[in-house]
Formats: sequence, structure tokens, C-alpha cells
Amino acid sequence: MVNLIGKRTLQLLAGGALMLFATVASAQYVWVDANGTKQFSDRPPPPGVPAKNIIKSPTAAAVAPKTDDVQAPASKPMSADDKVPPSLADREAEYRKRAKAKEDEQKKASEEATRKAANKVACESARSYKRTLELGMRVSSTDKNGERSFIDDAQRTSEIARANKAIAEACK
Repeated sequence: MVNLIGKRTLQLLAGGALMLFATVASAQYVWVDANGTKQFSDRPPPPGVPAKNIIKSPTAAAVAPKTDDVQAPASKPMSADDKVPPSLADREAEYRKRAKAKEDEQKKASEEATRKAANKVACESARSYKRTLELGMRVSSTDKNGERSFIDDAQRTSEIARANKAIAEACK
């Protein structure tokens, strides 16, 4: 019984090791050389091999480049035409600027909508008052002492003129 458990554990460990090495084995280059023979290697093909002859190359995640194989790119001096990408602080400042502009635009639109709604109410109120005056209905007013009185024809005419002025301002 103990021997059976030992064999099973050994088999599982061997299988796990094979699976680990399988990822390394998949990091292979395959290319066709000048003689037409397929070449298999864990190193890239020689520089003389055209790109159309390279059949398979590993992904960057599958194999890490060796430090002695990697050459530093030749640096060239920056010209005035080269654009330097903005830093994180610059991008953050631009974002905040756009957000502030959007917020200001929304606030302005909201205030404009409120103003238009108030003008609409004032316009309707002035038109209604003017209709009441023109129909000759009795309109009362209160004086300083709180006494109620009705307007006469002269006051009615001045009130109609005042209503017309209010309509001209509110009903644009």
C-alpha cells in the first residue's frame, strides 16, 4: 500500500516537471535556411534569413531575451520636430482643465434653461394680465392703507402699456 502511494506521487511529480519544461520547449524558432532545410532552434535565426522564411518565433512572454543578445538601440539626437509625450502631471492638468470647462458649460446651460423658464412664466403672466385689462374686467388694487379700490380707465390704459412693456421684455 505504501509503495503504491509512493509511485503515484512520483508519477505526479514527473508529469508536473514535464509540463513545466513544455513551456520552455514551445519557445522555439523555426525557419527555412538557404538550402531549403527546416531549422529548429531556441535562438533567433541568423540575420541573413529573410522574414518570409521564418515559420515560427516565440512570443515575447514565452521567452525572455538574454542580456548578451540584446543590443542597445542607437540613440539619435532629438530634433525640434520630435514630440515629447506629455508627462502624467501634464495629462492630469489637461484632464482637470477639460473637466472644469465641461462643468462651466453645464452650469451655464443650466442657468440659461432656468432663465428661459422664468421668462416663459413671466411672459404668460403678462399676457394673461393684459387680456384681463383689455376685456374690461374689474381689476382691484390696494393702496398704502390697505384699502381696496378698483382702477379707472386712465389707470387701465397705463397698466396695459406696462403689460405691453413686460411682454416685450419677457417674450423675446
